[in-house]
Amino acid sequence: MAIIDLHVHLPLPEWLEGCLGPYLESAERYFHRKATARPIEELAAEYERLDMVGVLLGWDAETLTGRPPLPNELVAGIVRRFPDRFVGFGSVDPHRPDATELVRRLPDVGLIGLKLHPTMQGFDPASDAAMRVFESAAEARLAVITHAGTSGLGAGRPGGQGLRIDFARPILLDRAAAAFPEVPIVLAHVGWPWHLEALAMALHKANVLIDISGWRYRYLPPEVLRDMKGRLSDQFLFGTDVPMFSPSDLLEEFAALQLPEEVAAKILWHNANRLLGLKS
Repeated sequence: MAIIDLHVHLPLPEWLEGCLGPYLESAERYFHRKATARPIEELAAEYERLDMVGVLLGWDAETLTGRPPLPNELVAGIVRRFPDRFVGFGSVDPHRPDATELVRRLPDVGLIGLKLHPTMQGFDPASDAAMRVFESAAEARLAVITHAGTSGLGAGRPGGQGLRIDFARPILLDRAAAAFPEVPIVLAHVGWPWHLEALAMALHKANVLIDISGWRYRYLPPEVLRDMKGRLSDQFLFGTDVPMFSPSDLLEEFAALQLPEEVAAKILWHNANRLLGLKS
């Protein structure tokens, strides 16, 4: 039973220097960790050693940031090289004129989900244009992971480097969750400081899930810990936010939460396995 890490960014120069560029320094300061580029073979070996499967996330925020995307084909190629260690979610900038068609093509490339980042992509996930992107995800039978809550990117800089965190309020995803009940929508990073919105949405809609990536788990809000242990244990997912966090460190932190064994198994593997349709 491999542990499934639902939130992995590729620690490659293409992402760190290409996609993030001037936004990287603020994130490193926010997380108190240097994000160092490393070969994909090294990352795969680490996940092999830890008996983990990582969900690799694409990145396309070119319209707002002017930075080049991380090609979905690159993500898919890594998945093909390491099929026992990685699965892939592609990314499509919702501002692209052909965004809906690009979303529909993701399965053809070999990717099983869509990654969105309303803050970095600069779009309102409750807008009509966003609904068309979610409709395409539904047609392609994709799961969606979306950044929710504040962001380390731009943090501590004047104007947050022009990035709007209000676009990442979880409640803005409620329209899509209601309109497309067949689409699993994962709210990443528990949506803090609007984590109560995320919990309310998950309680109301079975297709809304929450990943705990981007945190030292000992700092998770008490309301999140309570529902993760209890009534929402079927809708929580383990995630790290590599390369801003170390998978081995976070596995230790997760163990330190001392969750009941059956709850820990759900969060570490079972819930994600159900979401992704992986072989046990």
